Amino acid sequence: MKQIILYCGILLLSLCCSEPSAPEPAASPDAADGTAAMVAELRTIAQRTDNLQMWHLNRARAQAIDQRLDQVSDPGQRISMLFQSGIEWLNAGEYQRAIAQLQAIFDFIDGQQLKLPPQQYWTIKELLGIAHLRKGEIENCLQAHNAYSCILPIEEAGQHQLREGSENALQIFDEILTAQPSNVQVKWLYNLAQMTLGGYPQDIPAGRLIQPEVFESEAALPRFTDRAMELGLAVNDISGSVVMDDFNNDHYLDLLVSSYGLDDQLRYFENDGRGGFTDQTEAAGLTGLWSGLNMVQADYNNDGWVDVLVLRGAWLGTDGNHPNSLLRNNGDGTFSDVTRHSGLYCQYPTQTAAWLDFDADGWIDLFIANEYSSNTPATAQLFHNRGDGTFREVAAEKGVAIRAFVKGCVASDYNNDGFADLYLSAISGDNYLLQNGGPAEDFKFKNVAATAGTTEPRVSFPCWFFDYDQDGWEDLFVSGFDFQQFETAAGEVARDYLGEKVSAELPRLYHNNQDGTFSEVSQAMGVDQVLFTMGCNFGDLNNDGYPDFYATTGTPDFRALVPNRMFLNGGKGQAFLDVTRAGGFGHLQKGHGVAFGDIDADGDQDIYHVLGGSYDGDNFMNALFVNPGPAQHWVKLRLVGRRSNRSASGARLRIRASDARGDTRDFYSRVNSGASFGASPLLVEQGLAAYAQIESVDVWWPGQSTAESFGGVSSDGYFFIEEGKGMAKKVDVPTLQLRGDAGHKHHHQ
Repeated sequence: MKQIILYCGILLLSLCCSEPSAPEPAASPDAADGTAAMVAELRTIAQRTDNLQMWHLNRARAQAIDQRLDQVSDPGQRISMLFQSGIEWLNAGEYQRAIAQLQAIFDFIDGQQLKLPPQQYWTIKELLGIAHLRKGEIENCLQAHNAYSCILPIEEAGQHQLREGSENALQIFDEILTAQPSNVQVKWLYNLAQMTLGGYPQDIPAGRLIQPEVFESEAALPRFTDRAMELGLAVNDISGSVVMDDFNNDHYLDLLVSSYGLDDQLRYFENDGRGGFTDQTEAAGLTGLWSGLNMVQADYNNDGWVDVLVLRGAWLGTDGNHPNSLLRNNGDGTFSDVTRHSGLYCQYPTQTAAWLDFDADGWIDLFIANEYSSNTPATAQLFHNRGDGTFREVAAEKGVAIRAFVKGCVASDYNNDGFADLYLSAISGDNYLLQNGGPAEDFKFKNVAATAGTTEPRVSFPCWFFDYDQDGWEDLFVSGFDFQQFETAAGEVARDYLGEKVSAELPRLYHNNQDGTFSEVSQAMGVDQVLFTMGCNFGDLNNDGYPDFYATTGTPDFRALVPNRMFLNGGKGQAFLDVTRAGGFGHLQKGHGVAFGDIDADGDQDIYHVLGGSYDGDNFMNALFVNPGPAQHWVKLRLVGRRSNRSASGARLRIRASDARGDTRDFYSRVNSGASFGASPLLVEQGLAAYAQIESVDVWWPGQSTAESFGGVSSDGYFFIEEGKGMAKKVDVPTLQLRGDAGHKHHHQ
């Protein structure tokens, strides 16, 4: 009996495909018509049941298997079907049915006096233990959720009060370890089960104990507190993303939150400027706009209001020919779907895109990296902004019609020539560094990854550019992600914690050599660790001016109970230090979209994190980790382009500041939304450490080789910097006292 691969999306890639239909031209630019048409199309997609192998039809597949069970007489076939039924019920969120079907296998083989091969026997046992453990999670972490639920290592406040699920799981894991004492993955799960019951570490035999020291942080950091539930922001859905930005131009950050489920509602939470949030989804005209694994924002029409692109169809192969949505911010509290009218309508599976003004004409363009395979001819697309609200597809003529199963793409001017470049990470094969040739080469791109030394990892997912050592040149991080290890991810992570040899694809951190090449420094910088990253982003946790990053795992298998990891820049870009435990970031639930931003306007960055897995039954509440506030200086700069694109996406900055002794330091930043899964605000939130006196701010606007200098900027304040003005304008943005009066409002379909 062969273990079925749990991630249905990967299996679907082998199915046949027809070429996606060409976009139909919009009859008129009427916004209401565009939204209504998209709502109708998404409803039709969600209601499709003609292909029982579509990833989200777990319940229907389980029911179909169960209906055939009584007709099966062959013992091997019956065991296989019971096993598949158990998996489908578990993925559907029906843990009791999953437990019943998996237990029925052992009742059957005992009654028939059958004997399975040992590996098959213990694989089924392990999954039965996971089903019991999931029962404990649902009954405790979900139904009795608090800020300590599922945070590794699990503290007393996060321990299970309803103990049956974990107790049964612990008994099964004990049985497996008795037979297989070297099974590292089950050893890991055994320790987790003990944590949920309060038995860690004292009740664990020495040979099975994962020592508490392995979870200790490498640097001090105050604990961040999850305030999402009390603020009404704990959306309880599966995987998805977040855009954190100021959608209503009141200088406070709002949240747009998506979920992967085909009938999961896009949700808009508006910061009320008084310490709370209001759910404005319906009022914003978003009702019926469903699904979306990722989102990226830009002011595409230069009207001063942040718009959003919602990406759909990822991992679904031929069943993922879903339309993306361009949501135009109307500036009156509403959004309109203008996908067809803009010329962006297409039906390719994707979850990653990047906004960039590649020809520096003052209008932001769009690159969409699709999931190309032999069965899904989804070539990458580059849409040139015409400046009239519409786009023209130019990927082939600009040299970026990439044919790869792309899972991450980001834009940056890595060589500081004034023109935006692109980096793409693929789920298999070499990655791409696409260098913009500028006006001399008609803004055509060429792949220079091999000569730059940035092709690896060859099995990769998220990526981002950031200047980790603050030398004025952007460096590159690419995380490894081997989908063939979904079922063994927890074991790989456990081995890594224990210092044992691992086979997982490790991340690569590339240092920019300032000559067009990069040096691989992941081991020297302490990030050569097993991460299985999907969701991710970077920011500055302690306002020391050096970027930190959060790597969160989206591995879909229920056995992949591994912590999301936070890494603090150790200062001066010399090393990254794991501060997962200290900061309270080690969530065991699947991690997807991440955004860093100052939600309460107190000068330090908070983190919104979308949690939940890929199956309908793997839902969990999203988190808002509120920063306790290190006493360091900061500045916020909202750039406004005039000749450049309005939101100044891609602009580079140098902030020169001095401390009380007169010593100066340069801080470098760039206007961008961060990494490739989750979107931080298009606002420069720069930590200044002890450098309280800002001497100058220099801005390299997109396409410009010389900087414009600005005065009038001081620390610990919010400023507008408008292209061509030379002088910044201060805006009074009072700090908010977050108030938790939303009760336990959360949502799951």
